Amino acid sequence: MRRDLNILLIDDNPDHIKIIIWALEQSEVKNKVSVIEDANRALAVLDTIDTPHSVLNRKPDLIFLDINLPTMNGIDLLQHIKSNPVLKSIPVIMLSSSDRFEDVEKAYENGANTYISKSKIFDEVAHAVNTVCVYWANIAQLSTGN
Repeated sequence: MRRDLNILLIDDNPDHIKIIIWALEQSEVKNKVSVIEDANRALAVLDTIDTPHSVLNRKPDLIFLDINLPTMNGIDLLQHIKSNPVLKSIPVIMLSSSDRFEDVEKAYENGANTYISKSKIFDEVAHAVNTVCVYWANIAQLSTGN
């Protein structure tokens, strides 16, 4: 059974946002993407999910989260997501231009479900994003209540 995915992309780099949205558009899974470019704004939006004041139509099925954000880094935001009972079941795919072992390890230690390096060329990023979307849309059981 194929499902459409409601994706929240949290990234501050306009060029990276364009690349990830392009990759999501190339996916065989139909995705609805919301973009938030600031970690503090993302925190405020995520904290209103499941309330009448939420700016998102529904809880995301997946969150693509940049590890290098200003004001609050992606690992801190990941920790907040995974410690919130309403949000913790949402799979988080960490995005980073870093391939450093320490960054990958820290992401997984804090509850990331997947880590994708943005340093890969366009075709590899598209393939990686498509693989993630196909897995979460067709194989995994999501507990987002949607």
